[in-house]
Amino acid sequence: MSDPDDPYGSLGWRWPTTLYTITGDYGESRSDGRHKGIDIGVKLKPVYAVADGEVVAVGEYTSAPIKYVTIKHDDEDPNGNNLITRYLHVNDYYVSKYENVSRGEEIAESGNTGAPGEEEDRGYHLHFDVNNENTKTPSYSDTINPEFFWPNVLNFATLTAESDHDHFDKNIDNPEYYIDQILIDHVGQDKFYEWMNNNEPDDRTLTNFKKHFNVTDKDIKKIDKEAKEKAKEKNKKKKLKNK
Repeated sequence: MSDPDDPYGSLGWRWPTTLYTITGDYGESRSDGRHKGIDIGVKLKPVYAVADGEVVAVGEYTSAPIKYVTIKHDDEDPNGNNLITRYLHVNDYYVSKYENVSRGEEIAESGNTGAPGEEEDRGYHLHFDVNNENTKTPSYSDTINPEFFWPNVLNFATLTAESDHDHFDKNIDNPEYYIDQILIDHVGQDKFYEWMNNNEPDDRTLTNFKKHFNVTDKDIKKIDKEAKEKAKEKNKKKKLKNK
């Protein structure tokens, strides 16, 4: 029997990585507001999709910068809203936008992109959050406490002594600072990082990216359409392979 006050515990979501040490709690106070998810202390470990769904965003958040994956799941909240999960600070990702993923599928490798103390080999963790507001950039009020999905797992002791929690940039909620991987591939990885390195964090916006690389909204629609077609073919191959 599931807890009537917790409609999510019975969904059977997979834990998103290989370790269980929580280095940052949901809702704790940060310099940029309340923490929207949990931080799990892992270094260069597999990151898994917690449930079946579709990758709706993957790429780089440029102001920090942070590599990320965002998945819209088939699972819904009690009101019929799809649940969306984000996996931040990953070292690398193995999925593409519009690709269908299965529960437990390896989608990334955990890292410390955009985390503090990167040069000192510190700050390695996976930030995980979930929302039911159909948004890729949730505010704290949009998010759901991950404890509802793993009520037993998150009874583990929290370790915070060595964590620097003020690692999120003030622009983390602004879609202007999220550059989709399909756009990075369009201009080329080397040119993209050259542009990143030649601009201050506040100037690494989507608008400036489009101006610099002469990418129009019409171009983006075409690139997005091509990405959908590629993902459709990839998803077909996946289905055939799994039969």
